[in-house]
Amino acid sequence: MTVSFSVTIAKRGLRLGIGYVALASFMTVLGVIISGLGGVIPSEVKGLPSGVDLSTYFGLIGVPLVSLGGLMAAMPVTLLFVHDKDNGTLEYLLSMGFDQRDIFRTYLAASLLLGLPLLVIGGAAASAIDVFAGQGAALAGTVLVCILALGLAVIALTTILMSAFSALQKQPLGMNQPLGIAIGAFVLVGAMMAPVAMPENALIVELAIAGIVVAVSLMLLALTPRLIRREKMLP
Repeated sequence: MTVSFSVTIAKRGLRLGIGYVALASFMTVLGVIISGLGGVIPSEVKGLPSGVDLSTYFGLIGVPLVSLGGLMAAMPVTLLFVHDKDNGTLEYLLSMGFDQRDIFRTYLAASLLLGLPLLVIGGAAASAIDVFAGQGAALAGTVLVCILALGLAVIALTTILMSAFSALQKQPLGMNQPLGIAIGAFVLVGAMMAPVAMPENALIVELAIAGIVVAVSLMLLALTPRLIRREKMLP
């Protein structure tokens, strides 16, 4: 499988789900804007529990929102994978002599091709706004690192789960419904709620969540020879 084939898959996915990419762009912009609010909102507001730093919370909220934008941008390729599996395209590729792991890597690369631009642009914009809003270089750097690490890891995690477990691929009433996407979204919702649950250690929690998801994704990538078997590509 070549890079050009991954680009072809990405283009096919884009035609299939251009609406998801548009919604992902909106989500990314929203994440950047909310992240910038941390510089104008007071750290403590009357009526909130002691220790809840709204300034830090809004500075970090851009991490899961921009990461969610990256995941949504990559969603068309996940939908395409389910579609190609059901209509026999993956079986055809196998019959042409392609290896199942190469097919998986092609769709993974295509997912990253669609998701990475929003992660990079959104991460850079959120970090720049944090700096200009007076949030400090430490928070801005953490936001950028977490967005790239968490976003790419969640895309990889979702793609691996979709490819390895047929139970996460459903097509009821002729409509693609990759259930594995919900797992990635659940992780990002957890990252969104973490700063509220542990306000005093918000930065550490965000870094820990990103680190855990990266570790799990890398472990699953290492296990792909066992997880991604030939029969997983058949209708």
